[in-house]
Amino acid sequence: MNQDRIAGGINRRKLLQGAAATAVVSAAITHTPGVAQDAGEVLIGVSEDSYRTDERANVGYFPLNTGIFESLVYLGNDYQIQPLLATEWEFVEPNTWRISLREGVSFHDGTPFNADAVKYTMDRIASNGGGVMGIGAESCVILDDFTVEITPERPNKRLMQQIGHPNNSILPVGLNPAESRNGTGPFKEVEYIPAELYTVEANADYWGEDKPQVSGITFRFYPDPTARMLALQAGDVDMITDVARPSAQQVEGMGATLMKSPVGGYEAVYVQIHGEAPYTLGADPAVRQAIGLAIDRSVVVQNAWQGNAEPGHTMIPPAILGDSISLVAEPVYDPEQAKSVLEAAGWTGDDVRSKDGTALKLVLINGYGTAADHGSVPEILQAQLREVGIELEIVQTPDTATYEQRLAVGEGDLWLEAGSQNDGNPGFLPELLFATPEEGGDPESTAYGRAFAPGAAFDEQIAISQEAVDIADVQVAAATGMNILINEEHIVVPLCGFYRMVGAGEKIAELDLHPSGVNQRWTSLKLNG
Repeated sequence: MNQDRIAGGINRRKLLQGAAATAVVSAAITHTPGVAQDAGEVLIGVSEDSYRTDERANVGYFPLNTGIFESLVYLGNDYQIQPLLATEWEFVEPNTWRISLREGVSFHDGTPFNADAVKYTMDRIASNGGGVMGIGAESCVILDDFTVEITPERPNKRLMQQIGHPNNSILPVGLNPAESRNGTGPFKEVEYIPAELYTVEANADYWGEDKPQVSGITFRFYPDPTARMLALQAGDVDMITDVARPSAQQVEGMGATLMKSPVGGYEAVYVQIHGEAPYTLGADPAVRQAIGLAIDRSVVVQNAWQGNAEPGHTMIPPAILGDSISLVAEPVYDPEQAKSVLEAAGWTGDDVRSKDGTALKLVLINGYGTAADHGSVPEILQAQLREVGIELEIVQTPDTATYEQRLAVGEGDLWLEAGSQNDGNPGFLPELLFATPEEGGDPESTAYGRAFAPGAAFDEQIAISQEAVDIADVQVAAATGMNILINEEHIVVPLCGFYRMVGAGEKIAELDLHPSGVNQRWTSLKLNG
């Protein structure tokens, strides 16, 4: 399902893969990480270098946000947007956002930040397809040096929740990020060696109040999570990001500190309700309800993830819903009720239940983001469902592409996924995955809707979330939609809420860890001593 849902051409595969790879470090870890550089400078081990250098170049700001560039607004740790290079904004009917820009800000080379930079950036986004915001060649209009209006080519009242994504960072006029990096952010580029390292230094003239607490950061790229762990062990770095959940104990075992963010990622099972034979059992509401009742999420958290997760409540970040999270009833574990629900629906038997000669045997597809991302979860689900008379066959797909190809043709009953969200639109993931698709749409882009879309009641909430201007109304609609998916139609079975984890050596004192890694601000990084 390769949809460009975030400006800059990020497809769903890139967008949702928020969980780190789950490789386990097997090497003996015996000593405390050392410090390998001058005081005030920090070495951080990060995952692979995934910057683009084509016409959608995003070096320095996505997916590794080095603090060089800034967007108009910022997605806070609570998934609510905050002013950054924009100070105020208002919606002007029928489809325009009028945005007031911050005055007195300069790019690192001294070029003033103003409306020209915003227009240049929006025009660049338009030339690359317009992204999820729907930006067109005529969308951005300059009213004066510090006021712009942005009118998407299609109705879009969620633009301000989307525009803060780092891929929409503001560039000075004429800049190509593949060639040079010159932003307004709290850090300035020193050196970038592709696939090896990225070094930045504190911007002494940064306009904001949250100024850097360190003199510089060098990010070293380690595609393999085991290599990152060993680099921390050896003192080659002071911190590592994206600690795999099964490796968390090794971090603490080496004497380092395990830091955790609020919940941002998720793991969930989706039940296909529109399948064709032999994948039709999910169409039975009783089967779907029983699946949810039979799963003990606390066992998944403890046994699969060693406690480094939380039992899932929903499959979007809970904080993004604000107080409306109360509209999503928490899932219930009750295997006896699961058995009763199945009995009442005619599914009987002492071992594997059956009905009208059909055995209650389901196929679970494991492979999004990768099968390894889910560790022992499939086997735990298999054992728990067996307790209520449901037999589960586990199919491990070798990669995400194979998983999505199988989904496109509907070959499976249950689909195990892990992902995350990087913008502030509460309705983004529900709409992306579960809205009723248009007739005759591209098979890949409509695969999720064709398998899982619950229909009119849910679509109505999606429409409200699209049309509302007040974010509180959007939150209510998104929460109501999630409750339909989870507790009324039983199509989504939340398993876990994931937080990001980093391993910090003795030099690191503090970091305000963002649940969405691409939105991490490094100004909160503080050192001991």
